[in-house]
Amino acid sequence: MEIAEKQEIFRYVYFNTQLGWMGLASTDQGVRAIVLPQKERKMVARELRKQLPPNANMLFDFYYFSEISETFKHYFRKRSVVFDFPLDINRGNVFEKKVWDITCSVPHGEIRTYRWVAREVGFPDAVRPVASALRYNPLPIIIPCHRVVISEYSRESYTRGFEWKRKLLEIERMGKVMGSFAA
Repeated sequence: MEIAEKQEIFRYVYFNTQLGWMGLASTDQGVRAIVLPQKERKMVARELRKQLPPNANMLFDFYYFSEISETFKHYFRKRSVVFDFPLDINRGNVFEKKVWDITCSVPHGEIRTYRWVAREVGFPDAVRPVASALRYNPLPIIIPCHRVVISEYSRESYTRGFEWKRKLLEIERMGKVMGSFAA
């Protein structure tokens, strides 16, 4: 007789911010996925679904995320926020987790280069792998990949475009953002 494996439940929510619809998904351990604001809720739903396992057991839970969603709404209004909610960094290899951890050490409102992150991780020539790790960052804003650029003067691509990177840095420079992440 086979015992059915317990399937993990992913709570999720969509909510509207000043910049559009945003999405969050969480396990019992903490927030697992963040989708930055989009124009339409269905775009957020599609992106959130991509970040979770296929056939994930999903439960919409507005109340579970009420404080977290309010924190993000305050963030986008350039108000002081503290990102101190539990996180579930259950994906990524050792290298990616080191990149994400180093990225979190960049002070809010400041920038560093991919080369700087590569040196801090201990692989000074690993600029492309660093860029790849940040491209697949499951928790944008919390793991502030927008603070890492090709060079201090570039207008390089960002998963959501250079304007998003610029906008997030401006928000951070206007408000006070605090939070921590350790891989």
